[in-house]
Amino acid sequence: MRPVFRRLFGLTAPLDTGGALGREKWVIEPSRTGLLVRFEELWRHRRILWFFSVREVKDRYEGMTLGIFWLFARPLLPIFVTAFVFGGLLQVPSDGVPYFLFFLAGVSCWRVFERSVLWVTKSLESNRTLLKKVYFPRLLAPISSVAPAVTEFVVMLTLLLLVVGYYFFHDGMFYLRLGFPMLVALLAIVLTVFFAVSIGLWTSVVQVRHKETRFGLRYLMQFWLYATPVIYPLSSVPDQYRFVVYLNPMAPLVEAYKWGMLGIGEFPGAALLSGVAVIFVTFAAGLVFFDRSEAVAVDQL
Repeated sequence: MRPVFRRLFGLTAPLDTGGALGREKWVIEPSRTGLLVRFEELWRHRRILWFFSVREVKDRYEGMTLGIFWLFARPLLPIFVTAFVFGGLLQVPSDGVPYFLFFLAGVSCWRVFERSVLWVTKSLESNRTLLKKVYFPRLLAPISSVAPAVTEFVVMLTLLLLVVGYYFFHDGMFYLRLGFPMLVALLAIVLTVFFAVSIGLWTSVVQVRHKETRFGLRYLMQFWLYATPVIYPLSSVPDQYRFVVYLNPMAPLVEAYKWGMLGIGEFPGAALLSGVAVIFVTFAAGLVFFDRSEAVAVDQL
């Protein structure tokens, strides 16, 4: 029996090669379970993860008439409109930097979270055909689904750098921070994607059972945005109410990203630590839930 089939059916080495007919005897053992086994599977299939991630990005934009232009236009057009309304018409404060730059930094962090949650929620349904035909670690589906959101973030980061360059040549002000603060901003983005996947481990399974889940999430995200200091600075919130804002795990992540990129606001040290604790608890619980529910969810697809 070939090794690939031995691994597929969980067969061990032969017990003996004797017997009346001289045939090999095999023992069928149940496959190992547990979270550690899931991570081992992910590592063995890391090349498939890259393949799925690239496919997710291509599926979003390859068939569109506008092609690569839509990759830039889709996230940027709402940013220009929102910045004009809140920064130009309503004159919302922006902690000493141009409002467009302030809003672009905050919404870059927020949008990678929002889009990741929505796409991870649809990940099992989007990969329905593959999940029913061939086995691969089910965690690959939600993890690879964040690729389009990360791609959009790269586009928005490019725009942010271009805007910083514009203000440098136009006003002589260089708003971008370099060095250690930049690493803080990078860590904030990594934690943001990690948080989105943590939530998606729950919602992707619930979406299979309740098809309206993703529509409810879109509605929830609109309120969550206003509860996060993206459109407005945290400095505009009275001191006695800021702890309420920091109950939202996304608030310290957005603040840390803006502090690392532009040096605005204050570094949310304690709030960031508590937010990270909430994120890791959400991820651990979501991983256990997904591990116990994935088989049933795939059968219901």
